[in-house]
Amino acid sequence: MYVNSGMNKRDFLTHINNQSKTSGMVQGQHKIPCPDCQNDRTKNKHDKPLSVNIDSEKVVYHCHHCGTNGLIPRTEGTIMNVVKSVKKIEKVEPIKPKSIPKNDLNSASAKWLESRKISPKVAERLGCVISEINNRPVIGFSFASKGEVEAVKYRSANDKKAFWWEGNAQKLWGNQVIDDSVPTMSDAIIITEGEMDTLAIHTAFDKVMNVHCYSVPNGAPNKITDNKIDPSEDGRFKYVWNDRAKFEGVERIILCTDSDDNGNILADELSRRLNKARCYRVDTLDCKDANDVLIKHGEERLRELILGAEPIPLHGLNNLEHYADEFQSLYEKGMPTGVSTGYPTVDKIFTLSTPNLVVVTGYPGDGKSAFIDQLIVNVARNSGWKTCYCSFEKPVQLHAVQLSQLLIGKPFFEGQNARMTQEEKDYSHSWIKENILFQDYQDGGMPTIENILEKGASAVMRYGVRILVIDPFNFIQTDTKTGLGTDVVSDMLTKVQLFAKQHSLLIFFVAHPTKPFVRDGKKNVCTGVDVSGSMAWFSKADTGLTVYRSESGVEVHNWKARWGWQGKLGSANMTFNPVNGRYAEAEKIEDNFDWEF
Repeated sequence: MYVNSGMNKRDFLTHINNQSKTSGMVQGQHKIPCPDCQNDRTKNKHDKPLSVNIDSEKVVYHCHHCGTNGLIPRTEGTIMNVVKSVKKIEKVEPIKPKSIPKNDLNSASAKWLESRKISPKVAERLGCVISEINNRPVIGFSFASKGEVEAVKYRSANDKKAFWWEGNAQKLWGNQVIDDSVPTMSDAIIITEGEMDTLAIHTAFDKVMNVHCYSVPNGAPNKITDNKIDPSEDGRFKYVWNDRAKFEGVERIILCTDSDDNGNILADELSRRLNKARCYRVDTLDCKDANDVLIKHGEERLRELILGAEPIPLHGLNNLEHYADEFQSLYEKGMPTGVSTGYPTVDKIFTLSTPNLVVVTGYPGDGKSAFIDQLIVNVARNSGWKTCYCSFEKPVQLHAVQLSQLLIGKPFFEGQNARMTQEEKDYSHSWIKENILFQDYQDGGMPTIENILEKGASAVMRYGVRILVIDPFNFIQTDTKTGLGTDVVSDMLTKVQLFAKQHSLLIFFVAHPTKPFVRDGKKNVCTGVDVSGSMAWFSKADTGLTVYRSESGVEVHNWKARWGWQGKLGSANMTFNPVNGRYAEAEKIEDNFDWEF
């Protein structure tokens, strides 16, 4: 289990148990203070943003303010105290919104919309609640499913930052009303960071053009690491998958997020999940967002900016201005750094980073797939990265056995010493379900690279995965009548490399070498030039790794490092434990391998 927060696991267990003693928490849904962000808040200090869901197997928590989230199995430590006194399992019904007040277009709320240059009639047509609650002017944004309102997000017309929910929604906000008297922008969908920006765009296009415009339900991410969203924020993007039907067949996705750092990060993550090739970005000029453009520059100018959105990235040819932010970041912060493999000696030659095409080779039985599994478990536990596997040689259930052993550190099967307990097996089940996806081709024919990448794109869209593993190459069907030639492999690797860049992925691509060259009874250490089929395995890789098993242990060699910040040429010595499949560091690292080809 990993905890996406500044606190360690034991502190969170203690916090939840302390809360249970004072508030009598039982199975079900609870709201308690968040230990990660409560003391840092300047407003709403008495709010309880940490949602805790307790059932018979686990405790799941998520902070709606800072994004901290995690899962704790019931079997772990003092968490048993939380539900010790429960005598029966309570059925938790979905929270539904209370009675919705009637609209009043003469209210202070309507006048506030008008002060933001937004038409109250347009807002009402889109399903907004324009009224007062407890003598407080509010605007409510209704989320409906199958004709029934399942949630309302209210915001105060007096305080821009004050908002609250009735019910729960994990879909985009926006109800499209078609005016048959005007044309429709049918090839595009517009996504904004806030509901007010969606209202501003609909106001600007009212009586001029029908537009499909929606707002994300929860704004921009709060946690940012190295100019990217922190993996702890992945859960907030569920609406991308839940509303995937809206994006199907759409040629352009116009992103009109805020112009600040968080808005830029939101646009980057949306374009990563929705395919950058069809994403466009709106330049809001000297304004923070679309609503500010409407106020300062008027409806016509806002329409021009939406219709003039530029592609992300510009296709074909760009000047440096397109990369100005990244260029400035390099000047201020230096080269980026990869994520640790979990082994300091391996980190000296290789770190995990995106985008990156990593070709992994090694002789059968030398442990290349097992080493990748070890890195996947390490980076998920330490950094929260999720992975999608396409492993042709391993049935999913047996692959899960290997991952369980790496996670728990004990053997899986009966008859082995110190076998993992049922509780530990259940925990590994929950952990793998949370962090790993599997592409399963056991019941079908041999897949094409297009099939693999299509499923990989769905994994990015739905779960925000950062790693794709393709293992091994020789199971992939190639559509050629002339055999497996250099051009076929080169074209395939070009597709994979571009896919990694478009979706900001690290792709481990496993490829077997040709027959080993043996000298003095010892097989040589293979590299990218020894992989069967094409020299492209060396030339197209960003990083090249070889896992080599010798009499003294396991060696991990880096034979290709396109960028110095991702790694360097050299080798690291490891040991392998056959009982649980885990790798460990040997005492030293070697950098004296002969890299002449």
